[in-house]
Amino acid sequence: MMNDKLAEEVIIFILTRDLEELAKLTSEMIAAKFEVDEHDLLKKFKKDTQVTLEDYIESAQVHQAAELLKEKKDLGMIDIMRMVGLEKKHRFTRKFEKILGIDPYRYRDLFIESKEPE
Repeated sequence: MMNDKLAEEVIIFILTRDLEELAKLTSEMIAAKFEVDEHDLLKKFKKDTQVTLEDYIESAQVHQAAELLKEKKDLGMIDIMRMVGLEKKHRFTRKFEKILGIDPYRYRDLFIESKEPE
């Protein structure tokens, strides 16, 4: 039997992964960590959060990418995509725009422009 706070525990688990772990994170790995059936986990997570586990993981990856785009201007977009585990450019761009409402290249430009001397 799954506990009532499983979705909350899974969210905390996802948000506390380091960059390398987050890039490789799957629902199968999470189910194994919490010793629950993957199908049951997916169903319960969606029921409790109204978001699929895959979408939640990707959202965490996109937010991590956004931080990297702000802080690591020396890294290329492909490098950042690989670091967060979203390696297909079209999918990354689509997810980034859906989650943050802006193209990742334009997002980076906002921070480059804001750091230029006056």
